[in-house]
Amino acid sequence: MKKLILIFLLGIYPGTLLAQPKNYSVGPAPRDNSSKAELASFRVAKGYTVSLFASEQDGIANPIAMRWGPKGRLWVLCSLVYPQAIPSEIPNDKLFILEDSDHDGQVDTTLVFADRLDMPTGFALGNGGVYLGQGQDLVFLADTNGDDRADHREVVLSGFGTGDTHQNINSFTWSPGGELLFCQGLHNFSRVETPWGIVRMNEHGVWRLRPRRMQLHAFRGCSGQNPWGLSHGHWGQPFAKSNGNAVSELLPVMVHTENRHPPLDIGGTRIKSMICEIIDSPALPDDLQGNIVIAGYFGHLIDRLRITSDGAGHRGELLDPLWATDHQSFRPVDIQTGPDGALYIADWYNPIIGHYQASLRHPDRDKTHGRIWRLTAKGKRTVRAPDYHLMPTRKLLESLCAATLKERERLRIILSNRYADSERRAEIHHELANWISSFDPLDPHLDRQIFEALCLHEWFEIINPELLERLLGASDPLARSYATRVVGRWHDRLPAPLKYLRDSVADTHPRVRLEAVVAASQLMSTEAMETAVLALNAPTDRFIEAALRQCAHALHRCWFTSLKEGQLAIDDTRHLAFLLDQTSGRDAAGIARTLLEDTSLKPSSPAFPVLVMILATQGSVEDLDWLVAKAHGDLQNSTPILSAMQESASIRELKPRNPNLNSLLTSAVTNGTAAQRIQALHLIGYWQLLDLSKLVITTIFNTRTSPEVRIAALKSTSHFPKIAEDRIDELSKLSALSGDIQIRHAALDALTAMNAGRAAQIATEALIAAGPSDPLQPYLIPFLTRSDGALALSSSLQKTELSLSLRSRIRGALGAAGLHSAHLEKALEPSSKGSSRSIGLPVYSQQWIDSLAAEVRKDGDPERGSKVYHRDSLACTKCHVISGQGMDFGPELTAVGAGLPLEIIIESVVWPRRQIKEGYLSTSITTRDGLVVTGHLKHEDSERIIIEDAITRRSRMLAPSQVQHRQDAGTIMPPGLTAPLSREELRDLVRFLSERKGK
Repeated sequence: MKKLILIFLLGIYPGTLLAQPKNYSVGPAPRDNSSKAELASFRVAKGYTVSLFASEQDGIANPIAMRWGPKGRLWVLCSLVYPQAIPSEIPNDKLFILEDSDHDGQVDTTLVFADRLDMPTGFALGNGGVYLGQGQDLVFLADTNGDDRADHREVVLSGFGTGDTHQNINSFTWSPGGELLFCQGLHNFSRVETPWGIVRMNEHGVWRLRPRRMQLHAFRGCSGQNPWGLSHGHWGQPFAKSNGNAVSELLPVMVHTENRHPPLDIGGTRIKSMICEIIDSPALPDDLQGNIVIAGYFGHLIDRLRITSDGAGHRGELLDPLWATDHQSFRPVDIQTGPDGALYIADWYNPIIGHYQASLRHPDRDKTHGRIWRLTAKGKRTVRAPDYHLMPTRKLLESLCAATLKERERLRIILSNRYADSERRAEIHHELANWISSFDPLDPHLDRQIFEALCLHEWFEIINPELLERLLGASDPLARSYATRVVGRWHDRLPAPLKYLRDSVADTHPRVRLEAVVAASQLMSTEAMETAVLALNAPTDRFIEAALRQCAHALHRCWFTSLKEGQLAIDDTRHLAFLLDQTSGRDAAGIARTLLEDTSLKPSSPAFPVLVMILATQGSVEDLDWLVAKAHGDLQNSTPILSAMQESASIRELKPRNPNLNSLLTSAVTNGTAAQRIQALHLIGYWQLLDLSKLVITTIFNTRTSPEVRIAALKSTSHFPKIAEDRIDELSKLSALSGDIQIRHAALDALTAMNAGRAAQIATEALIAAGPSDPLQPYLIPFLTRSDGALALSSSLQKTELSLSLRSRIRGALGAAGLHSAHLEKALEPSSKGSSRSIGLPVYSQQWIDSLAAEVRKDGDPERGSKVYHRDSLACTKCHVISGQGMDFGPELTAVGAGLPLEIIIESVVWPRRQIKEGYLSTSITTRDGLVVTGHLKHEDSERIIIEDAITRRSRMLAPSQVQHRQDAGTIMPPGLTAPLSREELRDLVRFLSERKGK
C-alpha cells in the first residue's frame, strides 16, 4: 500500500523504467528496525517529548490513516497488499481499534474491526459506521451487534478511478455540517452513479458527499496533482494539502464545474509532504495553537505552518519543524489530535517509498513494521476527555461550544451515530429545538452556539430558516460567512435564498463576500450570477476573483443565454466584461462589440481593454475592421486596441481588410507613443504588410530611435522576412557589429529568418569571440526556434574547432533555455583532440551505471559536487531549485536523494530522456511559418494550445491551425550536459545530489 501513499506524491520519473532492472532502493534498509532505535534518531523541538503509542507489536504494520472514535479509541487502517496483490492470495488488509484503557499513553488492547480489505486508502467514522475508500468503491461498514466487528458491508458509491492506486480516494474528512470530503489523484478518471445522475471527475481534485441526500460534487484541481490531506478551521474554513509542498485555500474552487482552476496556494513546506492537521489543544503550547501541522513523509520530519488571515483567504508561514530525523524508514503519513490533547503520528515505516523507482517485489519493502508516535509538551498536562458516548444528548449539545476543534468533530460524530436511523430524525430535531430555546441572547458565545446548532441541522438535513437568519446576522464575520455557505447548501429548500445572498455579497468582510459567490454557484439560475457578480462592487482579491471565475463557468448556460436574449439584469459594463472574459466564441465577440459601440463606454473604463481583447481574439474580420476604424479615429486612445490586435495576430490567421489599416499603423509608428509604435511594428510583420516595409526598414536603421522600438522593427522582419530582403547585407553588419548588444541579437534573429546559413556564420564567430561572462543564448536561440536553424548552425560549428570549454558553455546555455537538437548534439561531440578526461556521452549501460554508483558511494565528495552543480556551464540552477535557490522550471531537487535511488540519479543526469518526471514532459511544436516552440504543455482544447515556453518561462498560446508538426514526450533537459565532465566530477555531482534529503 505504499504505492497508495508515500510515493503517491512523488510521481517521479516514470519515463522508460520498464527497460531497466528494478533492484534499486533509495538507501539500505536499517539494520535495527526496532522502535527504540528509531526513537533515538529523532531530533525533537525544544519543549516536546515523543513516545511510542503503538507498533507492530500491537499488530500495527504499515498504517495508512487513523481517526479517533466516539469511545476515545484510535482506529487505524493498515495495508500489507501494497504494492501489488500477489496472485492466488486473498487481500487481507485490516481496520484496527486501539485502546489505551489506563490512559498512560500506550495502547493496551488491539481489536480487528474489519479484515479482508483490498488496498483501502482512507476512512471516516460517522452515521453509525465507517465510510471507507477501497479501489473504485466507497464502502460503508457497520457493527450491528456491538461486538466491535463489522458485520454489515455495503457499497455506497462506485465508479471512482483506479488508474494509479496511490491516487485512489483518500483523506476522508467531515465538514462541520456533516459533508464528507475526500481527495483523488492525477491519473484517476471517475464516473460515479448517484441518485442525482452520473458525477465525473477527470484527474485530481476533491469530492464532497452529502450522505443523507446521496448528493456528490466534484471539484477539479484544488491542490496539487495528488492531494492528500483536508482540514477545516474553527468556522469551517476548508484547506487542502497537495502532494507536493503546498497548502491550498479550498473554498474558492469548491464550485461544481468542469473548468479546472489553478490551486490557490497559501504556503507550503520545503519539500513534498501530506496531511494538514490544525492544532487546538490545551495540552500543547500557545505558539502551536492554530498552526497547521504537516507530515513530511519525504524528508522524515513533522513540519508546521502559522496560518493568518489574508483578505478573503489565508496565508501560511513555514516555521521550524516539530521534529526531524535521518532515519530512512520514518514515514509520517497521518496526524491526529487525540482526546488527551496530545498529537499522534502514524508512521508507515519503510525505507522504500517509490513504485516507479524500486521493484514492486523489492525485498527491502517493509511489510512487518509500523508505528504510532505520541507528541506531548513538557510542562503541559494532557487532559482526560469525558466519556462523551455515555452522555445524554442534551449534555453533548451543551459540551460543543467549550470543546476543542477535534472534540467538536467527535461530538458531532457521536450524535450522528446515535441518530443514524432516519426514523429517529424527529428525536434529534426535538432535542435541538429545546437546546436552542435555552440560548441566552446576552451570552458572549452566542454566535458559536448558533453555529454549532446550525451545523447539526446540516448533519441531519433539517432545514431551519430562522436559525440560519440568526447566524447570517451574527456579529462575527466568520459566523456570517459560514451561514452564507449554508444558504448555498439549502438553496433548493429555502423560500428566498437569493435574498440572503444579496446581503452577503455586499457584506463588509471579504470572507463573507467570497462565501456568497461560492454559494451562488449552486443555484442554477441567471439571478444567481447577477447576484454573485455584485462582489465586484467591493475590493476583490485572488480568492474572490477565482471563485467568480468558477461561478461564471458553473452558471454559464444560464447567464449567457439570458445575455444573448437581452434578459440579463447586469447594467455595469465592468461586470459584463468580467463575465464575457470567462467565455469564448462568436457570440461573446458579438456582445463585446455591442457594448463597445455604446458611446458612453470610454477608453478609460476598466472594461474597455477587456472587451476589446475579446472582440479582437474571438471576433470576425469585420470586427477587426471595426477596431481598425475605431483606433484610426482616435490614435491617442488606441493602445488597448493595438495590443488586442497584436494578441489576435499572434494566434489567428485573420487579417483586417479596412482600407485605413496602413494609415493607422503608419500613424502609430511615426506619431504614437513607444508602446503604440512597438505594437504597430509587430502588426506589420504578423500581417505581412509589404507596403509598409520601408517604414520598418527606416525604423531599424534610425539610430535616433529608441532601442526598444528598433528591436520591435527587427522582430517584425522575423515574422515577414520579405520586408528586408534587399537590405540583407546591412542587416548582417548590424547583427555582427552594432554597438547595442540587444539590437545585435535582434538583428541576428531577423537574419536567421531570412538566411539561416549566413546568420550561422555570424553566430559562430560571435560564440568563439564571446568572453567568459558574455551570454551565449542570443546566438543559439534564433536557430533552435526555427525549423531550419539547428542544421545551419551545426553545419557552421562543425567547420570550426571548438574548445572543450566553449562546447560545455554552449551545452549549458541550451540546457538553461530548455532547447536541444540532434544536429547540435553531433556538432558538440568532443573531438579526438579534446580532453581525454571528459566522459563524453557514453552508450547506455547498466554495468556503467553500477560501476559509477559504486564509486559515488566510496569516493564521491558532496562539497566538490556542489561546486560542479553550481557551474554556469552546466546551468543546473537555471531550471532546478534546491532549498529555495534556483529557478523553478524543472523538478525540484531539494530532496531528490530521499526519493530516488543513486542509480536512477545517475541515469537521470547522464541520459535525461530515459527518466522524465511526471508533469515535466516537453512538447515541441513547429508552426506553419517555420517557428519552433518548446516547453511544458499547460492546456489544450479545440481552440487553443498553451505552452509554458522553455525560453521565456511564460505561457504562449497557439491556435491548432498554426501547428505543422508536433512532438510530445520529450524532456527539456538536453542530453550531453555532463559530457564535458571528468568521471571524478560526475561522481562528485551525483554524490552531492544523492545527499539532498530535504534537510
